[in-house]
Amino acid sequence: MYAQVVTFEESPDQVQAGIDHVLDDVIPALETAPGLSGLWLVDREHGKRISIMVWESEAHASAAMAKVQDRVARSKHQRPKPTSVERFEIYARVPGASQPGESVVRSVMAAIEAGQFAQARALLQDDFSFSGPTPQPIGPDAWIGVHRALYAAMPDLRFNASGFQATGNGVHFGVALTMTHTGTLDLAPLGVRAFAPTGKSVKLPPESATVIIRDGKLATWANVTPPEGGLVGIARQIGASIGGR
Repeated sequence: MYAQVVTFEESPDQVQAGIDHVLDDVIPALETAPGLSGLWLVDREHGKRISIMVWESEAHASAAMAKVQDRVARSKHQRPKPTSVERFEIYARVPGASQPGESVVRSVMAAIEAGQFAQARALLQDDFSFSGPTPQPIGPDAWIGVHRALYAAMPDLRFNASGFQATGNGVHFGVALTMTHTGTLDLAPLGVRAFAPTGKSVKLPPESATVIIRDGKLATWANVTPPEGGLVGIARQIGASIGGR
C-alpha cells in the first residue's frame, strides 16, 4: 500500500480549470475503482491544489489510471501539468480509516445506487455468491439483476451502510435499505410480476452483512436478514407479494 501525492501551483483561472478537469475527467473514472482512497484539496487563495491517492496495490493503480487516461483522451479540458508527483510508503493508519475491503464494498454500493451496473459487476468475482435473504445462494449476474430491477422501480435506493469492521479477509458491516416505489417493480424470477408504482416509502430493518474480498473484488456477501427484511419486506411495504407470501 502506498500514497501518491500530486501538487499543482497555479494562477486563479488555472485553479478553476484544474478543478473542472478533476470533477469531469478524474473523479468519474475513479469513483468506483477498487483499492483506492482519495482526496482532492485546494487552497484557492494561494493557487495550490493537492491530489492524494492511497492505493492498495500497483495493479489497482494501473487499472484505474488507464481508465483516467482513456477519459482524458476524450476530454474537452486541457490536462494541468503538476509541480510535483511524490510517492510515499504508508507505515501507519488511524483505526478509523477506511480499509481496502471497505473501499471495495462502498464502491460496489455506490455503483448500484448510481445505476452503474457494469461497474458494480466488474467488482464481483465470477464465482461471487450472495446468501441470506434468498432461498438459495445466487451468483453475480443474478445479484446484479435483482438490484437492476430494484433500481428501475426505486431509483433512490440507498444501502445506508455503517459500522465497518475489518475481518481477516474481508469486512463486516450493517445495512438498512431505504427507497421509494416510483416505478414498476418486475422481479418475475422471484415471483414478483410488474407491480405498478405506489409512491410508498420503504424502510427495511437493519441487516448484518459479511463480505469476503479476493484479489480486490467481492467473493461472497452473506446477510443476516430479519423476517421483515429483504425482498419479502420490500414487497410487504408496497403491498405486493412474493410467491404468495
